[in-house]
Amino acid sequence: MCSQQKQSLHLRGFISLLTALSFLIMTVSGIILFITPQGRVAYWLDWTFWGISKSQWGDMHITTSLLFALAGLWHTWLNWRALVSYFQDKVKKTVALKVELAVAAVITLFCTVGGIYKTPPLSYVLEFNDWIKDSWVKGPDDEPIISHAELLPLKNFLQKTDIELEPALAELKKQGIAVSGPDQKLLDISRNNGKSPAAIFKLLKHLEGKTSAQTPAVPVVQQPSPVSPVIPAEAKQTPTAQLWTSEQVQQQFEGKGAGRKTLAAICLEYHLDQAAIIKKLAARKISAAPDDTLKKIAEERGELPIEVLKLVFVGEKRLP
Repeated sequence: MCSQQKQSLHLRGFISLLTALSFLIMTVSGIILFITPQGRVAYWLDWTFWGISKSQWGDMHITTSLLFALAGLWHTWLNWRALVSYFQDKVKKTVALKVELAVAAVITLFCTVGGIYKTPPLSYVLEFNDWIKDSWVKGPDDEPIISHAELLPLKNFLQKTDIELEPALAELKKQGIAVSGPDQKLLDISRNNGKSPAAIFKLLKHLEGKTSAQTPAVPVVQQPSPVSPVIPAEAKQTPTAQLWTSEQVQQQFEGKGAGRKTLAAICLEYHLDQAAIIKKLAARKISAAPDDTLKKIAEERGELPIEVLKLVFVGEKRLP
């Protein structure tokens, strides 16, 4: 009898320690995930904390949360009689039970609903979380060219960045970067060479838009120029300005983190008339201020930032 009781006590101690330790690791991983950069940035920069990547922290949080839940259920089962006795005793103290239950329910409901609908003061916590995640981006090079570009084969990545394959392979070889072939993923290339995908792209960025060979110049034979009639200035035709299309907006901005930019910054960068754009949005019943981020404007409409960008750009002049 004593032996069984001793063994049972050891089991209870084990479960208590398991619950506490899994809760500790779950809490630490949750805090780390709170401060990690956005996924597209984390993978582009090959971000790590204590040598552990964002995806590994996420996996750790899932497994330890599951362990904590199982240990908690086991702990409840082992102490079921004590818990039942505790609640039976509390039922007798009806006033105290009602107060405790009401307070606990209100706090839980407030945090749950506040997280869903982003009501203050919980919205401040979520905004602070966004600010921390965005703070990892120090400059344009920290933003991926396209979302999850690191998962593309090298040849596909080069196509999307307007870099020719042969010069790129030659440059990587020159920089001491080993590449098994054009079908190797950018992420695998970077990890095999101890660099981030962003660092690999930085080595190739100067090749954007360059052709591998120049077209030989053809000698020009001058011909006597015929006398052209004088055309009045008002009759001369000016080239038609190219306008933004929905497809061009999608290609230019999708997956590049434009949502964190303010409306004023977008207008300044692309030479748009800020007052006209605000008026244009107002005609669509969208209230927007210059300092509002595109993400904020989109969330108020229940849409993605890319949809707001289409409303801003489509029909506007696109500068070369």
